[in-house]
Amino acid sequence: MIAMKIMIVEDEENIRDGIRNLVDWNQEGFEEPLLFSSAVEALVFLETETVDVVLTDLYMPVLNGIEFIRMLREQNQVCEVIILTGHERFELAREAIALGVKQYLLKPVTGQTLLTELHKVSREIQERMRLKDWVDIAKKKLHDYLPVIQNQFWNDLLLGNLIELKKIKERAEEAEISIPESEMTCLAVQRKGEQLERDRITREMALRELTEEILGEKYLGALFYNGMEMVICKGRISRDYVEILNESVKHNFGYSISIGVSTAQKDATNLRNLAREAMDAVQSIHEEDVISYIYYRDIENKKKERVEYPYEEERRILHEIRFQRLPDRNLLRKFLEKLLPPRYSVEKSKMLLLQFLLALVRMADELEIDVATEFGKAEASIESLQKVEEALERMITRMVSEKEKMSRRYTEILVQSARNYIQEHFADEELSAGKIAEAVGVTPNYLSRIFKSITGDTCVSFLGKVRLDEAKKLLRDSSFKSYEVAEAVGYKNPNYFGAMFKRYTGYTPKEYREASYEDKN
Repeated sequence: MIAMKIMIVEDEENIRDGIRNLVDWNQEGFEEPLLFSSAVEALVFLETETVDVVLTDLYMPVLNGIEFIRMLREQNQVCEVIILTGHERFELAREAIALGVKQYLLKPVTGQTLLTELHKVSREIQERMRLKDWVDIAKKKLHDYLPVIQNQFWNDLLLGNLIELKKIKERAEEAEISIPESEMTCLAVQRKGEQLERDRITREMALRELTEEILGEKYLGALFYNGMEMVICKGRISRDYVEILNESVKHNFGYSISIGVSTAQKDATNLRNLAREAMDAVQSIHEEDVISYIYYRDIENKKKERVEYPYEEERRILHEIRFQRLPDRNLLRKFLEKLLPPRYSVEKSKMLLLQFLLALVRMADELEIDVATEFGKAEASIESLQKVEEALERMITRMVSEKEKMSRRYTEILVQSARNYIQEHFADEELSAGKIAEAVGVTPNYLSRIFKSITGDTCVSFLGKVRLDEAKKLLRDSSFKSYEVAEAVGYKNPNYFGAMFKRYTGYTPKEYREASYEDKN
């Protein structure tokens, strides 16, 4: 059994030490208690740490016991609370019980009485954890069986055993699968080279997990179907996803794959046809082909002349651009050598160069970068086959430069938006990092990271400074009372405001107002 962590909050040192000395904590199965002389100190500690049980006095300066407990609950602290007080007041006891206090003990308390209550609380905590474990076990069993149900659903759908849309939706709901109203796509993934039967299921599961991680919210499900992995996706699947999947498989598992991508269609009843398209596409890729993926729509456009387009070099060039790096000049030069005469005819070379140029344009469009001028010059260079490398380098340089600016500008705009939101809403008592992040449309963790990297402060710290700076203005320039200032800048509790103000400025609100008045005069 894990030893419980206990916190004692008592403003009088002799009583605090007396409570600590009542019990042989280690012998009774508890950790040595943490001692705090005020509720404010305890709350600051609990911002980053947790305890199992809090023993607190009722009557303390700045924050009394009831206010302290209320703030614990507002911070979602799940610790149990026992009140130790010398005052027997029914209304306080009733309020304490409403806040979930376990026991209300009158001082002086004996060691045996305190131990009895602590052991009772310990048993309740252990029982709660045990019950939680049973619930978690039941949930895990259901979760473990769910993939079997989901696999059967996809298998029945692709085999044509599910035809009616109503039945499809019912089965999907049972399998906890959300069938989108928008378009869907199928990916057929086939391993190149010799197929090993040994550890096939393990390899399938590993590939499936990797695919789900890469596709993210686009991933709907997957199953082993007709000798290959069939992946069902939400929406259209761009070239980037397919290339990342291909490279990730090679990097993580050490083998190569071929990928066939179907067209995108609405309505789950079309899924069987989409799977056939994906299989036709992947089977059109030959073992010796350089290409590792193909879209079904492109099959009819394949020319009789087999062209060894340097997809690997193109992918590396695009990868460098995406991560705001200029590709190595030798990489671009070697790539172009594989496209230019005399390797191919003039017309074939132009077609291949335009293919690369369009790949650059697609990436520029995706990144929302205007390359119209550079595109025109590059297209003219390709048409004449003059200074092609120079024209493409100019276009790539502009894309990398603009990508760097956009990334920096986007981060700065987000942080400024968060700062503006804080400046406008600091008086909101419920304002939090999560609420600020929601307002600017990002996750709290991401906002916290970029906010600190640009400002040097966390969102919460900056909010506190804004509130306290505004409080300084009100104390200097208005006749508001201290509790009115606290409410005006977003603090629910005036005593807590006073403690934070002194911690920030070195003065109590009253001292600060008096000092400001003397400075004016």
